[in-house]
Amino acid sequence: MLAQNKNKITGETSVIMSYDGKLLADIIKNVHRHLRKELRKTGDTNSVWTNHCRNVALLETYASSMHQLASKHWEQLRVNNPATSRINWTWSFLLYYFFNGGLEIQRQKSGSNTDWPKLMLKESKISVLDVGSCYNPFGEFEELDVLSIDLCPALESVYQCDFLQVAIGKKIAIDGSRVTCLATNHFHCIVFSFLLEYFPASSQRWTCCEKAQKLLAEEGLLIIITPDSKAAHSNSKVMKSWREALAAIGLKRIKYEKLQHAHCMAFRKISVHSEITCEEREILASKMYIPQDFHCPSDSETEDKDDIKFSEAELAEGFTHLPMLTD
Repeated sequence: MLAQNKNKITGETSVIMSYDGKLLADIIKNVHRHLRKELRKTGDTNSVWTNHCRNVALLETYASSMHQLASKHWEQLRVNNPATSRINWTWSFLLYYFFNGGLEIQRQKSGSNTDWPKLMLKESKISVLDVGSCYNPFGEFEELDVLSIDLCPALESVYQCDFLQVAIGKKIAIDGSRVTCLATNHFHCIVFSFLLEYFPASSQRWTCCEKAQKLLAEEGLLIIITPDSKAAHSNSKVMKSWREALAAIGLKRIKYEKLQHAHCMAFRKISVHSEITCEEREILASKMYIPQDFHCPSDSETEDKDDIKFSEAELAEGFTHLPMLTD
């Protein structure tokens, strides 16, 4: 579990992750490293992902480790310091946007004469698609109607679904514990919380965002949360590049906040009047990069063999399992 140490000089209390928590983080971190290494070796995005999805034992180990890390360690940190929680941030912004005037403010800011239709909420609930959910953390909020999906769910409340490959149609289709089709223009919110860094290629991240744009109702929100323990300006170029790419498909960033260990962003779906070409799509996909995409083979070998040093605060948050936005 988590231990607390009190600084005798400042009186501040810090939370330090147990040895068990660090082992869980290492399991997850190594899966991500392996994916990046395999892509650098083969250059074949599809085969790397297909082979990964077929490795059921690895996926189950990953899911179990993530569930334990999140429910035992991150949840305690969330209780101790709610302001650092990506879950709380997302829930609070959804309430503001849909129930407390945020949507109306964005309509006024648009400066257009668009006669916006009323955004209908089913039974006054916000329809949320939580992608890469693992353990359905948003299920506790009564204001949300959540469909949680994951490549390999840790709990029965989460449906199995490969978001990269799932079909898109007029209706949601569920076969037992699997989601086989998602509906266009359906969801009020789609959440990518620590999702995009999982994928070893920028093209896969772009595919996820394009698919989210199609699944969102107009004026719906795409929430993207990505880990970073550095100062906000340290990776401003990465965040700017993502913002520019998503704006091209009608996902306008309306909220950005840097928490202690993460960038939190909300993108609002607006109308797009022109189709993008294949060439434009390739350029836009390249903008969804993370610094690890440019590591040379010698970098990856060092990364795999050497211990990467992080502060105890970062270890406590469990972020070392993800590819940080670090050069």
